[in-house]
Amino acid sequence: MTIDQVRYLGELQQARPGDPFLTWRVDPHGIETVATDGDHGAWTRLTRNRTERWATVLGDDAERVTALLRALDSRTPIDGVTVHASAYAALPQEFRAPVTGHWCMWVLDANRITEATRGCATGTSILDPNDSRIDELLRHSESAHIFAGAPGIIRWAGVERNGRLLAVAGQEVEVSGAAHLVSVCCDPEFRGMGYARAVCSRLVVEADSDGSPVTILEMYAANAAGRALYAAIGFTEVREYRSGLLTPRISVTEDAA
Repeated sequence: MTIDQVRYLGELQQARPGDPFLTWRVDPHGIETVATDGDHGAWTRLTRNRTERWATVLGDDAERVTALLRALDSRTPIDGVTVHASAYAALPQEFRAPVTGHWCMWVLDANRITEATRGCATGTSILDPNDSRIDELLRHSESAHIFAGAPGIIRWAGVERNGRLLAVAGQEVEVSGAAHLVSVCCDPEFRGMGYARAVCSRLVVEADSDGSPVTILEMYAANAAGRALYAAIGFTEVREYRSGLLTPRISVTEDAA
């Protein structure tokens, strides 16, 4: 981490002390530039393939969110935005993406893991990270974007019956130390039987054993079944967000090239 990135993170934390997204989800190594306004904080980062620059703004006042987006965009043009869902509808057209993802973040503190969750974790397996059945099952998911063999995954948990994989979930670890659940999926034939809850519970318990202070996850806001599942395990929803890629900006020079 550079001196500037340490300073940037400090500025954001000063603006929004205790913000769960900022505390647990943000990788300071990826921060390019920062702008703040009172209790509103914003920053830019490049995607892993370095082809898109995204701006994230934390705060509910649409006018201040807009001002921060314009400040960041004036320094280095941005390609995508993530903002609080409460502010998105009032943003000007220049920062409203043609298509957005409406999602939410959930958090479970390690000290809130119940005996019921620990008991639910039994009957699950830790899978080989390259198990071909993982990707076969994830074909049933509309949101999974991390698959078997992904380098950031530290473990996969599954429910197996007679060699068949019925449910699966993966776990990453954020720079903050938070465990992050990803790619949760259950075979459609076996939904409603508690298998997704079992694999998520197993990863929560494993994360606690690793010493992770919290476990986090992100899901589509409209996923009612997911809400019921994660609430039953003990997760708490902290906020809803909207993310979207803005209309590509192609200059005459770039177009000609």
